[in-house]
Amino acid sequence: MDKPENRQGVVQGCEMPRRTPLPPELAARAFSVGLGKQLGLSNRRLDAPDLASPFYGVRSSRRAISTVEEQCLAYAPRMFRDQSFSHITAARLWRLPLSRRFDPAEPLHIAASDRNGRTRVTGVTAHRLWPPHHRTTRMNGLLVSDAISTWLQLASILSLDDLIAAGDALVLVPVYLDRAAPAARPYATPDQLSHRVGAFHGPGKRRLVEALDHVRLGCESPKETILRLLLTRNGMPEPELNVRIFGTRSAFVPRVDLGYPQLKVLVEYDGEQHRKNDEQYARDRQRAADLRAAGYTLVTVLKGGLAGDGAARTIADVREALLTAGWHPGRMGRDRA
Repeated sequence: MDKPENRQGVVQGCEMPRRTPLPPELAARAFSVGLGKQLGLSNRRLDAPDLASPFYGVRSSRRAISTVEEQCLAYAPRMFRDQSFSHITAARLWRLPLSRRFDPAEPLHIAASDRNGRTRVTGVTAHRLWPPHHRTTRMNGLLVSDAISTWLQLASILSLDDLIAAGDALVLVPVYLDRAAPAARPYATPDQLSHRVGAFHGPGKRRLVEALDHVRLGCESPKETILRLLLTRNGMPEPELNVRIFGTRSAFVPRVDLGYPQLKVLVEYDGEQHRKNDEQYARDRQRAADLRAAGYTLVTVLKGGLAGDGAARTIADVREALLTAGWHPGRMGRDRA
């Protein structure tokens, strides 16, 4: 029969052994088993239930991984000097738009320039990459593929549209300071992308060349990218991006996702996130009313308007607005209105 336990955590008749505290330099981060032993930790202490083993040969005081940064820091003690985080993992560290959200169970992508440096560990997808196409940089203490190298690597993984959206994010110059960005933005210029793609010889080269032709300055979200591509691929002229509209009765100068200012036709994507905030929703409605009062036609594309029947409706609505405003498809083609 099990012995009863009192409130102090002492089993009657015997006292539970106290665990050896971790050295201060190990308490707040992941560490290798080898380092733990060097600092005096026994095998029993390293296998204690208060320590997690996120990867073979690694221990951590954290029980759960919730971000890609935590996942990379947990693996970092295993990395060799020539290894770096790459592909999807690097894209997440750069905060590039991806269609799938981070899942702690997804594999880490790690690159090495030496065949002997390729990792064979559960939970890791290994790659062999080398300069000049593969370049690295330091990000919060982690060695990571630089932003353009990451984009080149994504060409063999992402769809064309997702690759274009990531390219738009690379060259974006934010209107407001992006405090969440891991480095100064933009991460690249169109000329830098063009140069690196031209010199690249690897998987996905054709897709990169095609994507580069569609990368644009000023696209602030992947949904805006998909909306722009939807319009131009269906015969609409190339819209201006994040257009500032002057001359309305608003107290501020509104910006609109996509626009044809000469025709006074504006197109916006509304993912409905603003509707969860009553104050923001009221401001958006007033802004739309101000734009219409100034003579603009505003086409609002809702969450379901980028695919299937919703996409067909979006195309029809924007086409009708442009034709009503005097657009002549045969004259403009894909040129800006």
